[in-house]
This record gives sequence, structure tokens and C-alpha cells, in this order.
Amino acid sequence: MKKLWPLLALGIGAFLLLALVTLPASAVLSFVHPPGVTLDGVSGTIWNGRAEAVRSGALHVGSVEWSLDLLSLFGGKLGANVKVTRTDGFAQGHIAASASRITLRGFNAQLPMSVLPPNLLRGGWTGTVNVKLSDLALENSWPVVANGTIEVSDLVGPANRPAALGNYKVVFPAEGPAEADTVTGALTDNGGPFAVNGTVQIKKNRSYFVSGLVATRPGAPGDIVRTLEILGEPDQQGRRQFSIEGSM
Repeated sequence: MKKLWPLLALGIGAFLLLALVTLPASAVLSFVHPPGVTLDGVSGTIWNGRAEAVRSGALHVGSVEWSLDLLSLFGGKLGANVKVTRTDGFAQGHIAASASRITLRGFNAQLPMSVLPPNLLRGGWTGTVNVKLSDLALENSWPVVANGTIEVSDLVGPANRPAALGNYKVVFPAEGPAEADTVTGALTDNGGPFAVNGTVQIKKNRSYFVSGLVATRPGAPGDIVRTLEILGEPDQQGRRQFSIEGSM
């Protein structure tokens, strides 16, 4: 009889593991999901599944596919490969979450600016955001580590005075010495009515500071050119210093 106990325990363990691996995602997510998030058309298992439509408040996220990472669980984190698909873009990468930090690796996305939080961009600006980040770490929903590029193309704004403003790129991290508790990126234009060269600083205290030099190119909107005159006299290359700062 004693010899049967190890076999019985092994059998029970195998049964529980099989039950866990094949547990329907719909059964779990009908009870457990983030507050304010709704999921429709859930299929697959909790380990490899899909939701046809995901909403977070008023935001339509899109369809979401996931594959949980067992190794992350052994490290005390919830990890998964996730892909979000929308009619107007996509986002995908590996995400790992602990009690205090969310880390994304191999994060690629192409999304309209309209999906950004309203408090991040006010005034009805439009454009397309292209993200290619090998690493991105968030603490309290705020970036503390970033490596890669973020590009904005076909930028138009604001809604009350729309104007085509061109294309821009930020490369993280920027070259040079790094400040403590600050994520710094190099800002440049990718063509358009304005030549821009500067830096973007994102501080751990949830403040940001954008500064640099801007010059106009032929075809720049006349009203914006006149607005830039308040920045002062240009240098010999026609560039003016600018800075934008705030907190969230």
C-alpha cells in the first residue's frame, strides 16, 4: 500500500496540472479582470487565449491574444506575450508585472494618437505613433526605463487651428551622461515644415521637460511661424531655443 502513495500523489498532481493548463479563459476572466475592463468573445485557455473585444472604460482596446510565461511566475511575476490588434493599428510585446513595476520587452506598436490618454495630449491633435522599444519599465504608470525609438508621423493639430506639423522621432536613451531618476531621449524631426533638435526628459517625480532648437523650412504654416517669433531672435542658422515643461 505504501508503494501506491507516490503513484497516487503523482497521478493527482498530473490531474491538477492538466486541469490548470486546460482551464478555459472565459471561466477565469468572468470573475477575475482589472476594474473597469470588459472582455467579450473570450476563447482558449487561461495560458493561451484570446478576447475578441476588450474595453477599458470608454477606450476600445481591440482584440487581445496572450500566452502566459511560466518562467516569469517562478520569479514572482505575471508575464505573458501579448498582441493587441485594431482596425487602425497594433501593439505587441512581452509584458511582466510585479507589485510595483511593469516591464515590456520587444515592444512594437503602430497606433493613432487618439488612443493616448486625454490628459497626455489635449486639443484634438492627430497623427500616428510608431513605437520600437527593446525595454520599457513603468512604475506607477510612469516610465523609469526606456530603450528604443518613438516616432510620430503626419502630426496635425490642434483641432481648433489644424496645421500639418511634420514628423518627429525620439531615441532613448540620449547620448551623453544620464541624470539620476531621469529618462532622457534625443528629439529630432523626420522631415516637415520644422527642423528640430533637442532632448526629452521624463523625471521620476512625474514631470517632463522638452527643450532644444527649432527652425522653419519653406512651406511652414505662416501663423505658426509668427508664433515662433515670441521665442526671440534666431541664431545665424535661423534656429530659436524652445522649452516645454509640465507634470502629470
